[in-house]
Amino acid sequence: MATEHCNGSSKAVLYLRMSSDHQETSIDDQRSELERYAHKHGYSIADEYLDEAISGDDTAKRSGFLQMRDDCSTGQFDLVLCWDQDRFGRFDLIEGGYWITPFREAGVRLETIAQGTIDWEDLIGQLIYSVNQMGKNQFLKDLSHNTTCGILSSAREGTSGSGGR
Repeated sequence: MATEHCNGSSKAVLYLRMSSDHQETSIDDQRSELERYAHKHGYSIADEYLDEAISGDDTAKRSGFLQMRDDCSTGQFDLVLCWDQDRFGRFDLIEGGYWITPFREAGVRLETIAQGTIDWEDLIGQLIYSVNQMGKNQFLKDLSHNTTCGILSSAREGTSGSGGR
């Protein structure tokens, strides 16, 4: 029997994203885990949206996410399932409101395997989401900074990024 929610529906879509081509099994792994999760919670999967080899902070270029955002108001689904909150996006707090608002207005929820239900309607849920989101966004900034510093250091030393000469 399907799990009942406050709006009485359990039609889910999967949102699958990987950041780089180096994560060859990431999409299949996410899909498999999400299908098990949906089955366990009684959710029917209506569709899936996919973005491959694109960063979570480059949302304007994520065609799968943009299509899902456009489709959320059609009533075809009321729940987005993701492996982790950072698969949905690595927005900063201000930008996040822009991307999330269409989902909230359509009554579409976000649920992840890693964080569980993301409650955008409740103050505590918003705070928890915001703190997690800030950390995930900052991780990208730190990674970019550290990668750039490593490349510049290697270039100054005349070595490759792998440490060889």
